[in-house]
Amino acid sequence: MKPVVMALLALVLTACDPAPPPALPPVTITVSQTVEVDDTPVLDARGIGRVRLGMTSAELQATGEVGGPVGGPEFSCVVYALKAVRGWVGVEGGVAVDLRVESSARTTEGLRIGDSRARMHELYPRVEQFPHGFDQSLDAGERYRFFFMDAGNTLTGIGLSPPDRSCLN
Repeated sequence: MKPVVMALLALVLTACDPAPPPALPPVTITVSQTVEVDDTPVLDARGIGRVRLGMTSAELQATGEVGGPVGGPEFSCVVYALKAVRGWVGVEGGVAVDLRVESSARTTEGLRIGDSRARMHELYPRVEQFPHGFDQSLDAGERYRFFFMDAGNTLTGIGLSPPDRSCLN
């Protein structure tokens, strides 16, 4: 029986593989981040899109971002409709002097059409009230104008013009 036990023990010992299992390949972990893309047109201190204050009528038309002249008794200068957003650009003395947007736009600081007066005051604490809205002076010598229809609480328009110019009567 001793030879049988020895044979079984030899069989068991040879059946076990004393070598460690092969190492697994390294695992690569990729971390991703969700980034919100904001493609809302931005009205900055010079204009919106390629439409800029100071451009001639021909330069404005060359941008492809304005339509033909529009107007009415409320305007004191030639006004062209903007294509990317609801709004207009006014030309006086041969150059663009006044911009107004009324939909789908924001300022560089993030104030959007539809925001509240409280949000405007949060972003622009030095904004000054005038009879038809609010003015915010900009470093470039221009000013933002914020409009709230019927003195409501919802921002309905944002303008950009030099302090001494306006195409609205």
